[in-house]
Amino acid sequence: MFFTGLDKIRLMGPELLLGKLFDEIAFKAINSKLFRSLVITRLIYLVSKLKTTDYWFKYNGTIIDVERIYRYLDKLNSQHKEAIQQISYKPTLQILNNQINMVFYNVTTLYFEIEEPDRLRKTGFSKDGKHQHPQIALGL
Repeated sequence: MFFTGLDKIRLMGPELLLGKLFDEIAFKAINSKLFRSLVITRLIYLVSKLKTTDYWFKYNGTIIDVERIYRYLDKLNSQHKEAIQQISYKPTLQILNNQINMVFYNVTTLYFEIEEPDRLRKTGFSKDGKHQHPQIALGL
């Protein structure tokens, strides 16, 4: 019986740690539980919005329609984009001793033509339509 709760402990640890960082960086200025959940979950479990809702249901018992997330992201972009950019920029500037020239970030997926997924490569959404192949998410 003791071991049945270990998955929750393993999952809650990263959420607690990343939640503390989220607050310290000052993202809490965007007063939204959904924003907080999206950011933290994205760092823990890098998947599509639809898979994010599955994750929330499986590990937190939370039911959120994926369409609600899409509508929220539109609202976030129109109302909080500038604030999020400033909140992200200030700590980065401090860490890099005021030496930022330009920062670019992009995420994509790469698929592998192998039969079975492993710890690194998992099946999922593919922009190339290769949904049956294991893949990795790559951030640059």
